[in-house]
Amino acid sequence: MIILSIPYLNNDYVIQKAKKYPNYWKEFRLDYSIKFQSFPLEIIDEKTILTIRSEKEGGKHKVDIADKIKFYKKIISDKNCLCDLEINEISDQDILSIPKNNLILSYHEFSKNIDFTKLKEIIRKSNSLPSKFLKIAVNISKYSDLIKLSQIISESRKPVIFAGMGKLGKISRILFKHLGADAVFIGLPDNPTAEGQLTPKEADLFKLSSISKKTQIGGIIGGEQVEHSLGIKYYNDIFTKEELDAVYLPFATDDIDDIWNWINKADIDFYGFSITMPFKKKIGAKKQLPAINLFLPKTDEMLNTDLTAFQKAIEILKIKKDDHILIIGSGATAEIALTAFQTFDNISISSRNYLSGTKLAKAKNRKYIQPNLLKNCKYDLIINCTPIGTKNEDIIELLELKLPERVIELPYIQKNTLLITRCIENEIDYIDGKKIWILQAKIQQQKFIKAICMSSV
Repeated sequence: MIILSIPYLNNDYVIQKAKKYPNYWKEFRLDYSIKFQSFPLEIIDEKTILTIRSEKEGGKHKVDIADKIKFYKKIISDKNCLCDLEINEISDQDILSIPKNNLILSYHEFSKNIDFTKLKEIIRKSNSLPSKFLKIAVNISKYSDLIKLSQIISESRKPVIFAGMGKLGKISRILFKHLGADAVFIGLPDNPTAEGQLTPKEADLFKLSSISKKTQIGGIIGGEQVEHSLGIKYYNDIFTKEELDAVYLPFATDDIDDIWNWINKADIDFYGFSITMPFKKKIGAKKQLPAINLFLPKTDEMLNTDLTAFQKAIEILKIKKDDHILIIGSGATAEIALTAFQTFDNISISSRNYLSGTKLAKAKNRKYIQPNLLKNCKYDLIINCTPIGTKNEDIIELLELKLPERVIELPYIQKNTLLITRCIENEIDYIDGKKIWILQAKIQQQKFIKAICMSSV
């Protein structure tokens, strides 16, 4: 059950939005208007939820509880819709005045961290009171919260509507079925009614309406940039085409141990994860391995498909063993590039991080060049293994390099980076970040489908 939450800004607005999204349940947030009694009743039906949120729990205008309940009872008698009452804001007598099958009891907690003791008390109280649903809205700041939350939701004797907020609000809403909830809220892109709401477009992208407890989960683990990963649409389109009950999601984190523990302890069927910056080395280190970009939990495999992509790029660009090559960067991707080019003779490394750059150069027996010494240098091949270019920087101009004969550009953005634009303008052979991504994604695709099918047999 997916519920689209629509703020009551005016009559034309709610009528327009109700018509635009006919397939969703609708929640109308009447507290957005002081004239909530003027709401257009013709768009209310049995798949409608009316909410007049208390100011203490996020409401926009103060409404007397008696007036709220009186209004609810009138609309219920005419339309047989659902209405929302805050479990901590009203008396048991108020609750009993609303028909059980038309009532949602709701709990909202806006503190950064979940008070699980308090949440358990809410579950116990809800179990003792008549209502059709219990709604839980809490901030999710850690992946480990999801394990505790699913355990508590399992103690509810009535269906739970879940609303995750905060840093992991969206990912927690996508996983609402895996948490044991029966329904979830989404919001409008122009006027969300709570933090962490998915938009209808995102709900379609992540196949929210078809996700069940059995849906296999995977995705990409990395920093905030994973929300823009090419893989989200790429893999989800493939899974839909192949009729696989699986979804590929962005798992952004700044705490790799938190998400790692969740993956290992959650009662979820995980098929696999792409790994990106800044965790390629950190996750590999958990198995005493070098940098990896693919983890398959079912077989406990860790692989690096980037290496294969680099090897393919060497063939495509026809790089010669005696070409002079500059690798810019000193992170995991630069290390992988060095491995791919290990049999080549003339390779130099440059990076803004002197310590990591010299350390990597020494470990691979290569020459390190400080960036300020690259002025007017000319190379047969430049490999950019840094994020430089994603924010419209020009790496050639920054380092005052001469244009090379060939380029491998690892960063990818919707439009070409300035380095790739230079290549096109000067007829320089190149492989951009999107091409590198596709080369390695084909391998990951095969591995993911094989892992998914392991549970489908």
